[in-house]
Parts: sequence; structure tokens; C-alpha cells
Amino acid sequence: MANIMESASIEDIALYLQREDGIDADSAQNAAQQVVDGFIDMRDKGLIKGWYFDELGHLELLPTESALSIIERQK
Repeated sequence: MANIMESASIEDIALYLQREDGIDADSAQNAAQQVVDGFIDMRDKGLIKGWYFDELGHLELLPTESALSIIERQK
């Protein structure tokens, strides 16, 4: 799992948004693009390694070690 860069495509995320939020295909595609753009920004900033759907179908982020250490320090 540590080598995940992107296992949920824009299309997969759009379908997820349609199912979970009940929005139409065009709105879901636009929203999915915004989500992925945000994920790419987070990855470029070193906060996440990637994103994926877990075994229950939830969209999850894979944090970097540095992000995890920041979270641990704030506990």
C-alpha cells in the first residue's frame, strides 16, 4: 500500500460522488476534477503520497511520514 500514487481515477471519483451525493454526471465530473486537483496539490506539498478506495469503497488519503509525525505531535 505504501507505493500508491493514484488508484482512484477522476472517473472513479465521479461515480463515487454520483452515488454518495446523488448528483448528475456532469456535476460529479467537475467535482471529481476539483477533488483530484486538491489531492495533487496536497501531494506536491508533501502531505500525502496518494489516494485510493479502501475495501469498503471509501475514498482515503495515504499520508506521508512527515504528515503523520505532524499529526502525532498535535495529539
